[in-house]
Amino acid sequence: MGERTPSGRPLKPTPFRSLDGYLAEVARGLGNIPSRRRILFLREVGDHLLDEAEAKGIQDDAGMRELLSTKEMPHELARELGDGDIRDSSHRQATAIAGGILIGLGTGGHLVLTGWSLAISFAFGLTHGLAVGTGLFWVRHSWQRLGAKGRLAASIALSVLLSIPLGFTSTRGFVLSRLFYGAYTGYLFERHAQRRPLGQWLLEISAFTAFVFLTESLLLHRYPLGKITPWIVAMEWSFNATLHLAVIGALWMRTLLAERRVLTPQGQD
Repeated sequence: MGERTPSGRPLKPTPFRSLDGYLAEVARGLGNIPSRRRILFLREVGDHLLDEAEAKGIQDDAGMRELLSTKEMPHELARELGDGDIRDSSHRQATAIAGGILIGLGTGGHLVLTGWSLAISFAFGLTHGLAVGTGLFWVRHSWQRLGAKGRLAASIALSVLLSIPLGFTSTRGFVLSRLFYGAYTGYLFERHAQRRPLGQWLLEISAFTAFVFLTESLLLHRYPLGKITPWIVAMEWSFNATLHLAVIGALWMRTLLAERRVLTPQGQD
């Protein structure tokens, strides 16, 4: 049975037993604040530590114990939280919005530069950035306790749902293939949460570009293969590369901004 808060409510287990124990100790020090606020604090602390562990490639409990040894003692952290010194929730929301804006600027900006109308470029960038990008940043912790394949599947499935508005960013009615870009965004969020080699980037961009053309030509019958020119392929590849780089940049920015925490290493101000 998992650790419990002072009110008796069980804490949702994390992938790391040492982190569960750390959070339980923090919970015991937060016994004098309202239950709902206490649960919120514990969730934010746990999410931040999972963010940092993911960024550092920590995958076992030994690594998490080493990470926790650099953090404040649970009773000290509980005292700071109880005194109202934490603003992590608003910080995470701002980080999610900033990441989504970066993604939207990348894809929307590429469309403008390659000759698409301002209206469609703006609609695509806004929807892709704030609906898909920010939405994924906000909710991806919901499936972080799943295995690698489960996380990838959940991220792709949710991003497809979030990208439904993308299908309407066209003058020709709903375009099903717009959802492909949402699915690819969800794939990148999970697949590239940790650093990957450049060769894998190029392979994924090329494979996704081929998938888009084949699907639109053979299944959706929107683009006859005979009308696909090297220039059209280059434009599609460059757009997918921009999407790829925008997601990588947003993930990097999230890691950078995550360093601004109340959870500072011991011995530092």
